This record gives sequence, structure tokens and C-alpha cells, in this order.
Amino acid sequence: MSKVVSHYKLQEQLGKGGMGRVHKAYDTSLDRTVVLKLLSPDLLAESESRRRFLREARLASALDHPNICTIYEIAEVDNQYFIAMQFVPGKTLKRIVAGKPLNLESLFSIALQVGDALAAAHAKGIIHRDIKASNIIITPRGQAKVLDFGLAKLLSEKGPGADPFADELTRQGTPLGTPAYMSPEQAAGERTDHRSDVYSFGVVLYEMATGRLPFQGNTSVDVMHALLNESYKPANQVNDKLPEDLSRIIDNAMTRHPSDRYQTIQRMLEDLQRLSVAIRFGAGGVPDGITTPFVIPRKQSGRASLGQFINRLFSREATPVEHRPVATGSLKSETLPAEVSLSSTQKRILAILPFRNLARDPGSDFYAATLADSLITELARMHSLNVLPSGAVARYRMQETDPAVIRRELGVDLVLMGNFLKAGDRLRATAQLVDAASGQIIYSEKIDGDANNVLAIQDRISKQVMSGLGGRQIAVDPTELLRDDSEAIRLDAVNTLKFSHDPRALTALVEALRDSSLKVKAEAVQAIVHMGPAATGPVIQVLNDSMDESDNLTARFAAKALGLIGDRSISPVLIELLRSDDKFVACESALALGRLSESKAVPDLIALLKGRNGNLRFAAAEALGQICDPGAREALQQSLRDDDEGVRAKARWALSRLRARGHRSR
Repeated sequence: MSKVVSHYKLQEQLGKGGMGRVHKAYDTSLDRTVVLKLLSPDLLAESESRRRFLREARLASALDHPNICTIYEIAEVDNQYFIAMQFVPGKTLKRIVAGKPLNLESLFSIALQVGDALAAAHAKGIIHRDIKASNIIITPRGQAKVLDFGLAKLLSEKGPGADPFADELTRQGTPLGTPAYMSPEQAAGERTDHRSDVYSFGVVLYEMATGRLPFQGNTSVDVMHALLNESYKPANQVNDKLPEDLSRIIDNAMTRHPSDRYQTIQRMLEDLQRLSVAIRFGAGGVPDGITTPFVIPRKQSGRASLGQFINRLFSREATPVEHRPVATGSLKSETLPAEVSLSSTQKRILAILPFRNLARDPGSDFYAATLADSLITELARMHSLNVLPSGAVARYRMQETDPAVIRRELGVDLVLMGNFLKAGDRLRATAQLVDAASGQIIYSEKIDGDANNVLAIQDRISKQVMSGLGGRQIAVDPTELLRDDSEAIRLDAVNTLKFSHDPRALTALVEALRDSSLKVKAEAVQAIVHMGPAATGPVIQVLNDSMDESDNLTARFAAKALGLIGDRSISPVLIELLRSDDKFVACESALALGRLSESKAVPDLIALLKGRNGNLRFAAAEALGQICDPGAREALQQSLRDDDEGVRAKARWALSRLRARGHRSR
């Protein structure tokens, strides 16, 4: 084997696995020690695999975060692909835990650093896919570094029939690595997203808090079976010194179904931060300038004094740590937010909006008032509820209104929104009960019935709403209506989710970009844009996935959404997409860079302006006109002689903007 790869001198081998060999190496150009990953040739045997890998790796290399191991270079020399990464001295978190729980100070220091790294990566649309204790290095001063961002996907693309656990230890009596950290959907081979990282991060927290993994076994089969079919023992039952709130955070991260766990790592991080502050400073608040310090990792003390102090802290009348519960498939009164639960004597105010006629058939309009009025009459009999009369909500007829606006205008706590679609003798109605303060969807259902028996439909809705408000079990799935076979129902569901503010709404809307209907895709884009930069990461992810799946139509809509969101942090992603094989994806990326006025894209846009594709030349001229960079003047002047009249017209417009800007700057 050669001892030199490019300008790197190989030193000791650090490991070997499914991706290839890992060496410590010396960078002769920049005089520094690095880690060199030499990728196995079979991983990149096909040109499509190489293209996907390079795109993923370039995106990962754009991450700049103190708790993420930096990627310096991705290159190929003599058919050997390699990744040069930052060398981080220290021990893996796996070695540090070594079967014993960490003390709380160490646990929170590491958890907050790793959580912040995951949040930063997810905001750029990069999912780790293999978060585990052995992928986290802790330096001697206590700084956490997460390894291999965005690269684990390569292992899952080795080809049909490949064993994803070929590198794992499966000897009798040896605990497993990666399978024990997998999310249930990952283990089942289903589509994964950023919530899979949330689950795996919860497993890492569990391990730090208890010294053990939640699911164990002698073989991968044992672990996978337990993961998919069994329940784990809550962390505070394994380690009675843990505060209950920390165990609850872990439980919310490790809920089996993705829609029931934390919907973003940022929300989980906020809960961890609040709990960390409460433990360190109690009810006295946080002193100005306090941040999370690096802590040299230490094991939990055998004495229970700290645990007893924490329990006393949370049992006192001091302000408790706010905990944002995650909705489960069966909501019970103890898991509902305080402002939603109606089991107390305090009355809540409910607004039942007129149902919307999705078919816009005048002959069916009477159902709009009939359904709402009958529900108002029925639900007004609840002693714990004040229901507004029909006249108070009549102005919202056939409107798509934000529940927060209704709360502000009418002073209500709850909003029931619904629609109906009449087809022949059948009537399909949908209803959603929303907490107006938080936007969380409490109840959601689709009901089919006889158009001549509206009372039966009304009765079913009212019973389910009363059941939920009374604390009994009801099913809640805000994505259910997006699976309806009616395009009109799906369109209305998208518009409802746009205003719901439910933490699960963003994931549902991103998935709606994959809808077969162009109308639903377009409405989903508008709804996602309404959510702002928080949507950037998930949209980048669906864009990458759709390109891998050759779903160019979805990729185009996702690229358009990125441009409309207007988050400048995505510029490197959009510049990379200018090289997409699908010209319409490249066009949308060019237009998005123009909207962002991204001057870094000017050289790439000029290159497109000189290309063969007329649509790309037109989009490049449009973008350059938006950016107004003087460096593009010569290329735009040359485009005045373009064969395409549309390109010539757009070049004239861009040059006029450059002249106008030049006059203003004098």
C-alpha cells in the first residue's frame, strides 16, 4: 500500500469499517495533522454513486461549527477517493461512559454541545444518520466534536443485498454499536428524516444518563427485534438520581413514531437548556453572560445528594421548568398543554368556524352553516366550555384564517375549523380542533357519510371533540388529511397546516412537496415559505432525496421554495445546485440566488450565461440583473447578441439595472 496519498503522508491506521480505512496523516502542504478516510472502491464504483457522494460531502464540508469535526478536502487521486478531516485529540464518548452514568454537569455540557451541532447541520439540510457515542469525540478540555456528518448515507447506498451491519460486532456476548442507536423507522428500512437524528440523540442521552443502552442484545437481530417490538425502561428508573424532567426529555426524543417525538432538534435543545439552567441556578434566574462551559467529563458520584437537591428543586413552589409536551397518538388530559385541558373549573372559549365548501357548489352552501350551527348547539352544553354564537364567527366564512388571528380578534382559547366536499349522495367532512395559543392540533378527523344525514356527521365530530377535551383518548395525526384521495381535501389540509403552528406541521408540509398534484405542491411551497428560515433544512433534505430518487419535479419545487424562503445561509447549496443535471432545478437555483442577491454566485451564473441551454441563460441573466454586480457587465453585453430573444431582453433589463445603480452611487 502506498504511504502517500496526494500531499498527505499516511501514518498509523486508526480504524477500518464499511467506508474504508481511516488513517492519521500529515498534510505536507499546510503542515498539520489530519485524519484521512480512504473510501472503499466498491462504494463509488458507479458514476451516480460518485456524484451523490460528492454532493453530500460538499454540503457537509460547508458546515462551520465548533462542535463539528471540519472536513478540509474531498478529492480523488489515481481512482482513490478520500476525505481529509480535522484531527481531534481525545476519547470517544463511548469510552468515556464505559458503562457508568456521567454526572449531570458533564451530561449537560456534552448534550448541549452535540445538540447545537445537530441543530446547525439540520438547518442546512444535512442529517447525520449515524449519531452514536462512538461518533462523538470529547477533547481533554471537555469540548465535544461530532464526526462524519452527512457521510453515513453512503453506507446505505452500497447496493442491493448489502449487509448494513457487516461492520458491527456480532460475537456472542458483545453489545452492538449502530443498531442500538437506530430510530425505529431507520431499522425498518423506511424513509428517514431529521427526526431520526432526534431519536438517536435521545439514545446517546440515555446512555450518558444511565451508563447503558436502552435496547441490548447479543446479535443485531436481538437488538433490532427489541427496538421494533419492546419498550425500554425509562432512564430515571434505571438511575434514580436523575431529575424526572431529564428522563421525560429523553422519552420525548425516543418515542417510536416520528410524528410523536420532538419535531426539531432545536425544540429538544431548548428544553435541555431550560433544565440545565434550572439545575444550576434554581428559581433565581440566569446571571447575565452565563453560557454553557466545557466540562471535563466525570462519572456520577455514588452519593445521592445532588439527585436529592434536584428533586427538592422541582418539588418546591419555585417556577417549574417549562416542558413542551409532544403529542402522542392517544392524547390524554395529563399530556395536553394547561391552556387546552378543560378538566378544571375554568371555562375555555371555543370558536366554531363556518365549514368551507371545497367544491364551491352554491347548491351545497347550506351545509357550511348547518354543520357549524349544530356543533355550536351540541358543544355549548359542556359546562366547562363557552362557545361563541354563529354571528360572532360569520365573518370568517370561506376564509383561510390563522387561529392566532382569531384568538387575538375574538379572545378565544380553541378554534374548530372544518370543510366539506359533496359528491353525489355522499358528503365528506373534515374537522380540526386547534389550540389557538400554541397552534397545536388537538383533534383531526375525516368523516364520510350520507349527504342526507348531516346529523350523523355532526354527532361524530361533537363526540370526538368532547372526548378529547374531557381528557379521554382521541387519535391525532395532522398529516392524515394529506393522504386523502381528493385533491381538494389535500389542498385544504395544506392551507390549514400553514396556519396551525403545530410543531408537526413543517414535516407534513415538506412531505407534501412530493404530492402527485402540482396544485398541492405549489400550495405546499407557499405554506413552507410562510414558516420562514426554520423550514430551510427540511426543504434542502427533500431536495437532495428527490434528486437521488430522480424525482426532478419535486426537486424543482423544493429549489423554488428555498429561494422564496430567502435564507442567505443556503447560498452554498444553491450554488452547488447550479450544476444539477436537471436544467429546471438549476434554473430555480439561479433565480433563487438572484432573489438573495448573492454576489458569490456571479462567476457560476456568468458560466451559465455562456452555456447552450436557453432556459438556463435566461435564468442566469435574470439572476445577474437582481444581483447587480459590475463584474457581470461584460458577459451581459455579450448576451445582447444571443440567439434567443428572451435572453437578449433579459440581458438589456439587467444592464439597465446596472446603469441605474451606477448613477445612484455617483
